[in-house]
Formats: sequence, C-alpha cells, structure tokens
Amino acid sequence: MIQRYDVAIIGTGPAGLSAAVTLKIRNKNILLLGNRNLSKKVEKAHQINNYLGLPAISGKDLCKKFQEHIDQLGIEIMEERATTIYLMGDYYGLLLSNNEMVEATTVI
Repeated sequence: MIQRYDVAIIGTGPAGLSAAVTLKIRNKNILLLGNRNLSKKVEKAHQINNYLGLPAISGKDLCKKFQEHIDQLGIEIMEERATTIYLMGDYYGLLLSNNEMVEATTVI
C-alpha cells in the first residue's frame, strides 16, 4: 500500500526545515526528503548576521540549532530524492530514488 502524507517537503535547507517544523506543530503527517547533514551552504558560512534571534552565528552552529530543533520535535529526514512528481488530480504521486512511490496532498 502506498503511503499518503499531508505534505511532502523537498529539501533540508532553512526553508524546508522551517516548513517541517511549522507543519509538525500543526500535527500534519509530513515527509521530509533531503540530506541528513542539512544544508552544506549554510554550514560553510563563517558568520550569519541576518537570522532572526541568532545574530552573528556561524553556519556550523546554526545547523546544530536546526538539528536540535527537528530532533526535539521528532522530525525524521528520508535521504531519498524525488525523481518524478505526478499531479494525480487532488494529490501528488512522488517517485523516489529508491523506486518507492509515495503520495502527498501538497508538495513544498
């Protein structure tokens, strides 16, 4: 049987993680696809000055904060890629890199 999610989120950068946190708090069934190491681009930053509430933080420390937050909420990351996304009417079918098919009402 194909697993159906409320929302499939593609990417573990700041936007994807923010969406995952918001949706988890709202008790949505989410699928977060991406890299368990989160965002390499953020991690490489020497200093980030424009992240609200965390001024002058290194990218490495910001990634640690991201990880702590998603761990606290029990958000898991599936390390697969969505190779194809099909609009199926009122939901989406996502073919993953492991040839598994999942469904989601919304894709971010």
